[in-house]
Amino acid sequence: MFEISVEVSTIIIVLGVISMVFGVFLAVGQWDIKRLLAYHSNSQMGYVIIGLGMGMLILANNGSKPVAALSIFGGLFHLINHAVFKGLLFLNAGAIEFKTGTRNLKEMGGLSESMPLTYSTSLGASLAISGIPPFNGFFSKLIIILAAIKGHFYLLAFLAVLVSIITLASFMKFQKFSFFNKAKLSPGRKINEVPFFMCFSMVALAILCLGLSLLIFPGVREIIIDPAVDVLMNTGSYSSAIME
Repeated sequence: MFEISVEVSTIIIVLGVISMVFGVFLAVGQWDIKRLLAYHSNSQMGYVIIGLGMGMLILANNGSKPVAALSIFGGLFHLINHAVFKGLLFLNAGAIEFKTGTRNLKEMGGLSESMPLTYSTSLGASLAISGIPPFNGFFSKLIIILAAIKGHFYLLAFLAVLVSIITLASFMKFQKFSFFNKAKLSPGRKINEVPFFMCFSMVALAILCLGLSLLIFPGVREIIIDPAVDVLMNTGSYSSAIME
């Protein structure tokens, strides 16, 4: 069990909420694609912190261990998912900058035809980070929200859904201005797809954005994430063993 106070657990949850909410609102107004992604990293890590924080608070209050385990699992699951879909989004952003020479969304447009693979993989990553099924981000966010409801953290569940909706709006803006608006780049600039190895990396991560959804199944989860959940659920035992 976590040897941590209710007060500390509450502070961790509050910090997670601040990161999640302020991060997404700061991201919405960005036109620099990498800065937009950086603020969304703050927001998505808020989900992770909230998931872990709720589990800690439930345990600190001697609440339901299954609900605490579900919450911690959701936080760790989202941590893994974030590493994948955010890595893909930064690769997409790098590919766009590599070919267009700009990170400003207002200076882009029309890239869906000239960079179809970058477009399709970025769309998948955008849906994943926004929590749209069947991508991995949907399942980890769903678990965090379900844990919040089961643990009676109804405000946290509402905020998690709200931030996900705003995240979707932000990434639809990203898709619109980079891939669908009328091209604003110099007519003489030839835009085509990035080299093979950059494409390969994007495709591999896009496949993982779907494949990691399998972690929702018990047989897969028990091998990959449950051992980490067990360690966090039994921190006191490990601490005692070390202190002895």
